Order: sequence, then C-alpha cells, then structure tokens
Amino acid sequence: MSRHPTRRRFLALSAAAMMPLASSAQPQTDAPPLFVWDMARDDFGGFSALHLERDGVTFLALSDRAFLYRGQFERDADERIIGVAVRSVHQLRHRDGSLLSGPRGDSEGLAVGADGTLYIAFEGGRRTRVAAYVGPDLPARLLPRHPDFRDMPGNGALEALAIDAQGRLYTLSEDDPRAGAFPLYRHDRGDWAIIGAIPQRGPFLPVGADFGPDGNFYLLERRFRLPGFATRISRIRPEAWSNPETLFETDIGTLDNHEGISVTRNRHGRLRATIISDDNRLFLQRTEIVEVLLD
Repeated sequence: MSRHPTRRRFLALSAAAMMPLASSAQPQTDAPPLFVWDMARDDFGGFSALHLERDGVTFLALSDRAFLYRGQFERDADERIIGVAVRSVHQLRHRDGSLLSGPRGDSEGLAVGADGTLYIAFEGGRRTRVAAYVGPDLPARLLPRHPDFRDMPGNGALEALAIDAQGRLYTLSEDDPRAGAFPLYRHDRGDWAIIGAIPQRGPFLPVGADFGPDGNFYLLERRFRLPGFATRISRIRPEAWSNPETLFETDIGTLDNHEGISVTRNRHGRLRATIISDDNRLFLQRTEIVEVLLD
C-alpha cells in the first residue's frame, strides 16, 4: 500500500497542530507526595506503564522487560499511598507461547479493555508492535502494524498506549516528531490511521497516556537533562489534539523518570493522575509512585 496518502494527511494535520492556541490553565509546579516502592526480586523495576482500576486500589504495573505485576495499593485515611501488596507477577509471552525476553520483550505501553483484554505496546525498530492478551499467561495476538511503526526509532517508538470508551486504541511515538508534531495513531475496526497530531512543546517527549473518566486524553511527558528528569501532564480534549493544556509540570530533578500514567477519580470525585517511574534498574534511581490532582 502506498504511504503517500497517509503522509499528505499527516502534513495537513501537523500544520494545524503548530497553530498557536491559548490555554487558560495555570499548571501545578509543586512537588506532590510520593511513595517509593521497592522489592527484593530480580525482575523488579523498570516500570514503563500503569493501569489503576476504578477502586483506586487494584493495579497493573508493566516493566520494560515484559513482566506484569498485579497488586493493590494500601492507602491511609487521606488516600495517600502508604504500601503496595503484590498479588502475582507474570512474564508475558510471544504469539508462539514462548516467554518474552531480551529485545523482543521491550514492553512500554499498557491499556486495558472493558472486557479485561490487555493491550501492550512494544518498541524495538522492526519489532515495534501492539499485542493483545486475553490473559497475562496466554500467547499474544498481534495487531496489524501501521506502516510507520517499522521506521520508528528503536528506543523511541511506541511508549504511550491508551484506550477510549469505544474500545479504540491510541498511540504515538516517543521520539519521532514530524514538522514539529507527533502523529497520533488510532486503531479502529482492525486498522491503524493517523487521526491527529500533538504539537511538540519544548524538549518534552511523550511516554504515557490514558483516557480519564471524563473522556479526555491525558498525556505524560518527560524531559531529560543533567542532573535528572522533568515531568509534565497535559489534558487534550478529543478531536482537539493540537491544543494540549498543561496541568502539571516539574523542574529538572524534582521527580524521577516517570513513564506510566493512569487517571481515575478519588473518593471525593476529583480527577487524579497516578504516575510511576522507570528506575532503569540503576542504584541511583528509584521506583516512585506519585499522585497529582487534576481538577
């Protein structure tokens, strides 16, 4: 299939994405409370994605080595996370049933369908793909690839993955902006299509995404510069992809390398983003779980 129609459509979308649009929100800049999670397991760490159930307690955490943690958060009277109970750990499988490891197992994005199906984005050059899992111990079912996926950077491809209320998947590359914007891919009725473009704003790069219970798209971005990382959370209203609204942004070094985001409501009905960091399995870094109120 020719890629030129896709390219022409993207150029039109990206031109719209670069148009300056005003945003009235003043982003939060204060450091939120955080919980440092640690476990004495060889497969612990490197978390790249997070899914939190509506109860605000039950979670899935995905590592970048194809390990999926199921568990529950322990919260105090003020709903702050004070502990983590892991119920099970699963090593994901390829479509042939073999356990994923090495370059094949660079799992980065996670979305959960209404029926419980797990959708996981993997990066790695020609191995870049999205797979569906009926259960965490079952073989993968590979979704068709968009032609662009094979040309994405090996370590900067599909990091963010989200699913909307209609069951449509959304993804974008971490490090592949074109004409100053990141093409947004949507999987609907068996095919991927570019349906918008999210402008690149400064040196931040997209690493996580989720649809909140309000129906809006929430984008987690990170920036790296010595001596550390900066984190940004933005809200984008569907079909207004060119107008992200920054809700939360930190300075370099305030938080660690946050890559996973899940948006839920707390018991008072307020929107809450729960984010998790990738410690790169380095002793200088740590696994942080941070929660930010978005309204």
